[in-house]
Amino acid sequence: MDQELEFRSKYESRVLPYYRNGYFGEFSGAEGIKIRYASFVKKDGSGALVILPGKTETYLKYAELFYDLRELPLSLYAMDHRGMGFSERMLPDRMKVHIERFDYYLEDLRTFLDTVVQKKEHGRVFVLGHSTGALIAALYLETSPGTIEAGVLCSPFFDLSVGPVPGFVLRVLACLLDPPRRRTAYGPGQKNIERPGFGNNTISHSFARWSLWEREIVSNTEAIRFGGVTNHWLRETLLAGRRAVRGAGKITVPLLLLQAEQDRLVRTGAQGRFCRRAPDCHMTLMRGARHEILIEREDIRSEAIAQIKTFLQLQLRAI
Repeated sequence: MDQELEFRSKYESRVLPYYRNGYFGEFSGAEGIKIRYASFVKKDGSGALVILPGKTETYLKYAELFYDLRELPLSLYAMDHRGMGFSERMLPDRMKVHIERFDYYLEDLRTFLDTVVQKKEHGRVFVLGHSTGALIAALYLETSPGTIEAGVLCSPFFDLSVGPVPGFVLRVLACLLDPPRRRTAYGPGQKNIERPGFGNNTISHSFARWSLWEREIVSNTEAIRFGGVTNHWLRETLLAGRRAVRGAGKITVPLLLLQAEQDRLVRTGAQGRFCRRAPDCHMTLMRGARHEILIEREDIRSEAIAQIKTFLQLQLRAI
């Protein structure tokens, strides 16, 4: 409990002031969609780290991560994916999480790297993604070699976990639920979705971090509120996850994959298959962790941050 109280003190006295000193801007992604981003640039840094949030998240959720990585010789960047966070929403009903083509996420990332991060300014660029952001990172590394030198994947969403239902069955059902007239409709169980209380949550054991995000930031920031996913988003994402696992062998850069032992949202088996196929992938099991490792209780999260820092420092020392 002392650590939980210390987190709130740290967040208010150190994390928020650091976060508020960042630069916040926007750029035009695929199809002209406005994408919002945050950056913390080091003029004398050795490279850049691009952070990709998970589904329905925003860079605001990663304020503590920015602070904890501030001493690395890296400029930090993060972008809100289209239809999420502070970025432009995809449908008139802004609560729906939707995508027309999953590859639009990759195109947005490419534009972000080319026009905002600008590799020539930093020399070396790394990526860190969580959940859906980790899936986007993995596919980008598979399809755009030579642009990013290493990646950290936290609880990557390669396959959805729905009890004993096999992944291929979920993909078939997702395709059947996605006829043209239903593509922008809420997916099964997604309409009027209710966010569980802490006792029933499946993302974190940390009440302090969970409540800050779920009960304070989201509740008091209308621009980032969200609902469930559409049928088409589900289909596109499940198919993208399968594609990422199948194509993992194309990734030639070093990878660190942090796997949550108690993940009930995504299938950890798919993460194992991905890492075995990738030529240079090290997977670390975060014991006791739920899906959102980066907002977990202090003992779990501090170990994850240490793993991330060590990995990035090793890459910076590599020639």
